[in-house]
Amino acid sequence: MNGQRFDWQRGDFLALPPWAWHEHVNTSASEEVVLFSINDLPVMESLALYREQDYPSADGHQPVGS
Repeated sequence: MNGQRFDWQRGDFLALPPWAWHEHVNTSASEEVVLFSINDLPVMESLALYREQDYPSADGHQPVGS
């Protein structure tokens, strides 16, 4: 889903690969959004598999397509 937009709704469950570039944005001016996020960071760190890479362009934000 490189550069694609996915509009999620209440009750949706997303599972992203740990290496996938992603960000979450609330585009509503009137509704609050709650994102409950979990990850396997402790396991990845203890197995020396964790890596992090900054997004190099667009001030750190991905361009989003329709």
